Amino acid sequence: MAPLLRLLLPLAAAALLADAAANPPDSRPALTLNANVAAQVLAGIEPAPGDARIDRLVASPHWRAHRDWVQSRWAKVKPRLAAMTRWREASLPLADAKQRTLIYPFSGPDFLNASALFAEHAHYVFFSLERPGRLPDIAALSEPQQVRMLEDIRAALQDIFERNYFITDYMTKQLTTPYVSGTVPVIAVMMALTGHRIDSIEPVDPFPSLTQEYARPQAQRPAKPLRGVQIRFAPIDEAAGRIRTLEYYSLDATDRALRFYPAFTEHVSRRQPATALLKSASYLLHDDQFSRVREMLIARTDVVVQDDTGIPLRHLTAAGWDVRLFGVYTPPIKALAWGVQPDLKVAFETAGAVPPLDFPFGYHGKDGRSMLLLARRER
Repeated sequence: MAPLLRLLLPLAAAALLADAAANPPDSRPALTLNANVAAQVLAGIEPAPGDARIDRLVASPHWRAHRDWVQSRWAKVKPRLAAMTRWREASLPLADAKQRTLIYPFSGPDFLNASALFAEHAHYVFFSLERPGRLPDIAALSEPQQVRMLEDIRAALQDIFERNYFITDYMTKQLTTPYVSGTVPVIAVMMALTGHRIDSIEPVDPFPSLTQEYARPQAQRPAKPLRGVQIRFAPIDEAAGRIRTLEYYSLDATDRALRFYPAFTEHVSRRQPATALLKSASYLLHDDQFSRVREMLIARTDVVVQDDTGIPLRHLTAAGWDVRLFGVYTPPIKALAWGVQPDLKVAFETAGAVPPLDFPFGYHGKDGRSMLLLARRER
């Protein structure tokens, strides 16, 4: 068994068990009527008054303690995002950014990095194992339940605030609590913190006939059925209020599992031109279990921003992509040793003066040894 498969099987099994307990097979993310208010409350931002139940919550000591926790950590995150914005403006000017789609495989709920690096992209398409879930019905919870909900939100935000990435096996627990279900609550918090309003959150199913087929009692079905949600959002400081969309899909994206959804890679890459973001991705695309996703990205995107866990350098150079390097190449830890790239190490050593990277990006961010690879393909 490949080293990657040995590592992933127990994590995937645990994720599937927790997911099944928290989300029955027939559950769907529901339209949240007060999504923007819920996102603000969870993000420690006091919404406009008007709902007495929400007004009582934001006046409570436990919400104010939550607000202070979020604000203190957000103050440390903002310089990081500002550095990413400066890098984008200097190194990745895209004249057609407002017409572009961002494809972010293995994303979890990481709206934060997507927004910082691709603020003007019109559409985002995320996919990973974690279910979309839904926003909690904040006003319907008792005070003890609200206290627990806010604790769960803080736990779910801890790693992205401190490390700038999520840890898959932690998310298995963090996103399947009674009060924080799936990626939607965390995405909503990040949208609120980054100055966006949420217009709607709705379930989306790109393959309804397959969903119907797999619901039959005797059908052969995927172990993890595809679930999707679409979030419509816009920056609150844009006078015109240009609406953007984020599609989030939960599924197993291995080649073996994608046989149940043969048009999935075509669907997520249908909007052109497209950019890819790959970050803290456990070196999944180094393994041929994910060859369909890797091949889709090489064939259907023309800009890739990634760390060393994304598409191996050899695949990009073989396809004739132009590659620029930033930061410092640091080999993966021993447990992820299959991700070592001797050719990438040589590329850093022979590239001359590699521009530094002044923000954490990937697994070595806290150590100041991050790298970023920017690849372009002529359309």
